[in-house]
Amino acid sequence: MELELITPMQEPPAREPFWKRLAGWLLERGKQTFHYDTPLWRFAIIGLWVACSSVLMIAALGMPTGIGVLFDCTVAVLLGTIVTGAAGIIGAYALTLCYVPLPRLTLAFYLSTGALIWYVCDETNIGNPLSIILAACMALIGAAVGLVIGTLASKRAGLLVKFTVIVAVTLSGLSFNKWPMNQPQAVPAAALADAADQPAEEVELLDADDPSERGLFRVRSFTYGSGIDTRRDEYGSNVMLTSNSVDASAYIKRWNWMRSFFWGFDQEELPVNGRVWMPEEKGKYPLVLLVHGNHLMEQFSDGGYAYLGELLASRGFIAVSVDENFLNYSVWGNIPNNDFKVRAWMLLKHLQQITAYSEQQGNPFYQSVDLQKVALIGHSRGGQAVAMAADWTKWFADDKSLTGLKGIGIQAVIGIAPTDTNVDKKKPQLRDKYYLSLQGASDGDVDTFNGERQYIRSSFSPDSERFKATLYIGEANHSRFNTDWGTMDDSLPGGLLLRNSDMMPAEDQRQVAEVYVSAFLEAALHGKKEYQPLFADYRTGASWLPEATYMNRYEDGSFIPLARAEEDYRKETLSSGAEAKAEHLQWTEEAAKDRDNNDKGSRGVALQWKQGDGSYTLELSEAWRDKLRGEGQQLLFSMTNLERALVEKQDAGTDEGPIPLPAIEVELQSRDGAAVRLPLSMFKAVTPLPYTTFTWFPWMEKKVKNGKYKVPTEAVFQTYSLPLERFEAANPDFEAAELSRVTFYFTSSKGKVMLDDIGFSDAVNDVRADESQ
Repeated sequence: MELELITPMQEPPAREPFWKRLAGWLLERGKQTFHYDTPLWRFAIIGLWVACSSVLMIAALGMPTGIGVLFDCTVAVLLGTIVTGAAGIIGAYALTLCYVPLPRLTLAFYLSTGALIWYVCDETNIGNPLSIILAACMALIGAAVGLVIGTLASKRAGLLVKFTVIVAVTLSGLSFNKWPMNQPQAVPAAALADAADQPAEEVELLDADDPSERGLFRVRSFTYGSGIDTRRDEYGSNVMLTSNSVDASAYIKRWNWMRSFFWGFDQEELPVNGRVWMPEEKGKYPLVLLVHGNHLMEQFSDGGYAYLGELLASRGFIAVSVDENFLNYSVWGNIPNNDFKVRAWMLLKHLQQITAYSEQQGNPFYQSVDLQKVALIGHSRGGQAVAMAADWTKWFADDKSLTGLKGIGIQAVIGIAPTDTNVDKKKPQLRDKYYLSLQGASDGDVDTFNGERQYIRSSFSPDSERFKATLYIGEANHSRFNTDWGTMDDSLPGGLLLRNSDMMPAEDQRQVAEVYVSAFLEAALHGKKEYQPLFADYRTGASWLPEATYMNRYEDGSFIPLARAEEDYRKETLSSGAEAKAEHLQWTEEAAKDRDNNDKGSRGVALQWKQGDGSYTLELSEAWRDKLRGEGQQLLFSMTNLERALVEKQDAGTDEGPIPLPAIEVELQSRDGAAVRLPLSMFKAVTPLPYTTFTWFPWMEKKVKNGKYKVPTEAVFQTYSLPLERFEAANPDFEAAELSRVTFYFTSSKGKVMLDDIGFSDAVNDVRADESQ
């Protein structure tokens, strides 16, 4: 038997090492990375790149390096492209390894672009939840735009598809503002209707020159400064007068090295730089210092008040715009510590420098400065700095370098949208100084009326001729008072979220500043008292002012208080000796609150009614009546509408029905029982509170900056002046000098108001209303 040869089995091939098999798998998967990313999806990637680059360029404008806009934008886009490109490719490969059956490169680019946009938004202090929403939406819009363009450019897409895409995009864009989430917050319609139905009061306009018109003086302008400024020629090679630098190291302990790199100096050599506008004619003129607030350090602010400087110089003032840009915020160099204090300290150093100039023969300031007539004007943080400088001994009494200041007479202070924070646990208190504050209700930076706090802390000696006033402008914002600050109240990109469609034009806003600043200084430093009624009643200057919503508060040294709620905590008995009582209404004494629900530093009488027959009465004491002259005097009080409290009750479902404007009648009664009762609207109608939607879309109000804009309105006091002669004319039997009782009747169906500063003063208004109204 033959044996069959059996072929031996071949040994299986040797298994490749794990690392080699892994490398092969990784390489094979890598070839599949872009498998799903068709040409259409690549258009989406282009859209994402455009969206990301746009955000980065906008962000670069908000964080300048000082080298130049082109450089900043180019570097930002280049770095963004590298980062998102690398992250997109790496992410796409990671998705490939996970066998994700989607356009992996597009998806990875979307995620990396969204992450970068989120980082930019979050760094601008928009708030993390909103940053995520914006990042997702902006990346989605970029991808969608790319897909739309890709679809329209594709030869494979039919005409019907392209037409449908065009129609869908068009309708979405046109209807976007109508989407429910984008509808503005409701304003009490009844209040607006009441205001529209009220006839306009007839007010006699001031018989005075328009204070915003240029005066008769020719104006010369120049600068003084270090002479070695590397950033600005006006303080470097083109400077006219050289000033000495000052050492602020006693106050500033934190000065970033990048700040030194940018400016070429540190806190030991701060320059005393100023832009000057003064009359060419020989004479001795009041001095006015203007100072900016905190803006980006690299975007200089001191030139933004040239419109005020030129106007004031033409009207006989020496105006100086003070440079404090080196104390401002920088993305790269943060902000020095103690900047509030140093801003005020630098103003004092400018006063010292100008004093020295005024004593040097051949100097433009020589014998031209009236140092007993000095006014300080500040914007934003500068608005707080000027008040601190006017009350400088509170912070700088021990500073040996501040010699000679006690011989300088700071007579007047103006705060334009000022801040009001504690510095060393103290705040300025002005005594016997003219004070004015301007504030916009649409201010997206300093969003609460802090100037009203400083107003409350300002006081006068009895019978002083000085006055204090505020003006609240419903359609004004923060930045437009300074021409260098643009139109936005926040740096880019956050500023793009703030709406400006309901604001007054920048030229109109500055017109208001020109009228009020010029008239205030004319009254305070030139003694032109014919302008004083403007501050008691804005309507007397209506022909000078653009159309807007105005509310003003006023008090002067002739004011005799009858009732100030902050005097004690007994609401029935007042320090004046008057007795208070109320009927058919809720009566409390409360702290006046700002938009952030913080105390304004003052308390008032809060009165709430529902039946339309509530009243609040003050019975005058015999001793207090002796102070009342009657002739040439007026009843004066401040009132704010607390409508916000009623709106909150409606939102909570505890109150219903429309909220009308408060309808109020005032009755005066003399000791013999003769009484006269007149409607408040005969003197001045109650103005509806401005309601502001700060952001483009109302749903953002509670998201941006941790809900900074969540409250659409703020209780702001309005002063009402009721000349006693008008009551005597209405009832000849009534004698104002024998006044015994003041009663406020609240006749609207419901409402809530706060009264404060009730008293009598010399009449400054000359209101001529139609008594038949």
